[in-house]
Amino acid sequence: MNDPGIMVPIVMFIVLGFVLIAYFYWNHRNRGAIMETVQKAIDRGDALTPELLIQLGAAANPRMRDLRRGIIFLALGIAGLLCSLFFDFPEVVNGIRAGSVFPLMLGLGFLLVWKLNKD
Repeated sequence: MNDPGIMVPIVMFIVLGFVLIAYFYWNHRNRGAIMETVQKAIDRGDALTPELLIQLGAAANPRMRDLRRGIIFLALGIAGLLCSLFFDFPEVVNGIRAGSVFPLMLGLGFLLVWKLNKD
């Protein structure tokens, strides 16, 4: 544990784990809040129209979601590639570039799906 280079991947995976846990927790709370709203409406005797249920269930237009995800992944890939310019060690540069290609290609894929989807 005296090598500080070993801490970088450990911290990266810990932070990635926290981000994933936070995302799924927020998603779970959001769905729970929607269900609670529907339950309160049922208890009050309000009419649940199909339009209301569709509006509660559909958070965003799938086409716009593809555009948003594409831009985010593309930006992450470009940021990683730019980050690789700050290091002089070939192993580090190659690792960062290799890791940056994955979100870059995901972003390009989402943008391609967004462009091809005409809905």
